[in-house]
Amino acid sequence: MIRNTKLAGTLLLLVVTAGWGQTTRAERSGYRETASYDDVLKFLDSLQALSPDMRVVSLATSPEGRQVPYVVAARPLPYSPAQARRSGKSIVYLQANIHAGEVEGKEVAQMLLRDLTVGPLHSLLDRLILLVVPIYNTDGNERWGPGQQNRPGQDGPEPVGQNPNGQGLNLNRDYVKLEAPETRGSVSLINEWDPDLFIDLHTTDGSYHGYILTYAPGLNPNGNPSTTLTRDRLLPWLRKQMAQRYREATFSYGNFRSQDPDSLTLGWETYDARPRFGTNWIGLRGRLSVLSEGYSHAPFKDRIRATYHFVREILSFAADQQQSIADATRSSDALRPDSVIVRSVLAPPAMQDVVAEVTTDAGEGAGEYALRRRTGVYRTLRMPVFDRFTVGRREQRPAAYVIPPRLTEVVSLLRKQGITVETLTREKNSAAVQSFTVESLSVEPLFEGHRTTHLEGHWGNQTVDTALGRGWYLVNTDQALGTLAVYLLEPASEDGIVTWNFLDRELDKGKPYPIHRLPRPWRVPALTVP
Repeated sequence: MIRNTKLAGTLLLLVVTAGWGQTTRAERSGYRETASYDDVLKFLDSLQALSPDMRVVSLATSPEGRQVPYVVAARPLPYSPAQARRSGKSIVYLQANIHAGEVEGKEVAQMLLRDLTVGPLHSLLDRLILLVVPIYNTDGNERWGPGQQNRPGQDGPEPVGQNPNGQGLNLNRDYVKLEAPETRGSVSLINEWDPDLFIDLHTTDGSYHGYILTYAPGLNPNGNPSTTLTRDRLLPWLRKQMAQRYREATFSYGNFRSQDPDSLTLGWETYDARPRFGTNWIGLRGRLSVLSEGYSHAPFKDRIRATYHFVREILSFAADQQQSIADATRSSDALRPDSVIVRSVLAPPAMQDVVAEVTTDAGEGAGEYALRRRTGVYRTLRMPVFDRFTVGRREQRPAAYVIPPRLTEVVSLLRKQGITVETLTREKNSAAVQSFTVESLSVEPLFEGHRTTHLEGHWGNQTVDTALGRGWYLVNTDQALGTLAVYLLEPASEDGIVTWNFLDRELDKGKPYPIHRLPRPWRVPALTVP
C-alpha cells in the first residue's frame, strides 16, 4: 500500500478535500439538510477505509433494530480499554444526537472525526483517545418531520427527526433507570473504557438571548475534584477561547425566568441537578462533564460552526492538561465524603451581566419555552444567575448497605451502573444494621412510563443485630462509585431506586425500608463478587 509514503499523504488530503464520501450531508447541501442514519454509516465506512486511526464498533441495537455506531479514534489506535489506560492519554467520550431533532452535534461529530483522522487536526490524535457516538438516537433520527413540528422555533434544517427514541423515551432522562438499550450500551462502554471527560451535544429550545452556544458542567451538588476542574478552569477558559479566537459569545446554560422584556431581570436559571441527565450522572461518578447547547434560534450553519469550535477547544484542553485531568479523576475516585446530598435545591444566585434579545408575545406556548417574536434588539442586563445547586437533604454515608436476596432487580441495576455488589455465601451471618421507617409516600403524574415515587421517613438511631443468610447482597461504599451507590440506594433520594419504582411492592407507610445500612465496617467471612 502507498499509505506510508509522503505522496500518499498528499493525495489523501486532496481526496478528503474534494471527495464526496468525506463531506457531510450538511456540507453537501449548503447547510440546508442534516444526515440520515444511512448517511452517517456511509460516512464512517468511507472514513475508516482511509484512516488506520479509527475503528467503527456497535454500541447497541436500537428498539427498532438499528445498530448504534461508535468510533474509537487515536494514534496509535488502542485495541482494548486496558491498553488505552496504560497509554496515560486522556480518554474523551463525545456523544451527539441523543435528542434526534437537535442535529448540529451529529454533523460536528462527523466533521471532527474526518479532520482528526485525515485532516488538519490529526496531531491531536497523538495525545488523545476518543470515543465518538455521532448518532446516538438512531430511531428518533429516522422519524423525519417538518422542523416546526419536531423542533418548533429551531432555525433549520428541514426536515429533522424526533427527540424520543424508538420506545418513546427521552434518552437524556434514562441514566438512572437504564431502560433503553442505547443507555445500557453507553453505560457499559463507559464502565469498560472509563473516559476522563464526557461531552454531550444538544440544541436549546428556550429563551431568546445573545449567545451562539451555552454550556454546563455536571450540576449535581455532590462535588468532587473533576467537577471543580470543569467548572472553575475548563469552562471559563473555553468561554474566553470562544470569544478571543472565534468572536463567538457563550454563556452558562439556562433560560430567563420570564421572557417579558420588563421582567428579564428576574433572573437566568439552569435546568436540573439529578443524574437522570447524562452530564450530571457522569459528574456524580467523578469525571469531567460538559453539556453543549447550540442556540436553536441561530441558523443551522452558525450552530454547526460554534459547536465545532467549542468541541475542538475542549479536545485541545484535554490534550494539553492530561496531568491535571488525571489528578482530578484519581482524587475523585479516592474521595470518601462523610455524607451525600440526596436532594438538591438551587443555590443562591450570583449577579452577572446577561445578554438578552428583546422579544414580543407571539401567542404560542407559555412560560420560559414560549415562542416569541424577535426584534433583533439586544440588551445587556444585570440579573441574578442561578447556575448551581446546593443541599436539600443530606444523609450520612454508611460503611455499606445490605440488600435481601429477593431484590435481584435492584442488584442488577447497581451492577449495570458499574457499582460492585458482593454476595454472602455463608449460611448464617450476624450484623448490626440500621433501619429506615417510611412515614409517607407520594407519586407524581405519569412520566417516561413511570409514576415516580417520593417518600419521607427517617433512619433509626440504634443498630440491631440482624441475621443475614446466604444470598444477601453487600454494597460497600468504600469504592470509587460509592457516592453514586449511596445516592441510588437512599430511600429519600430524589432520583434513586425508589423514584423509579424498583421497590413499589416493598414500600408502605409505617413499614421498614427493605434495604438496611451498616453504619460501621463489617468483616464478612465469606463473599463472592460476580
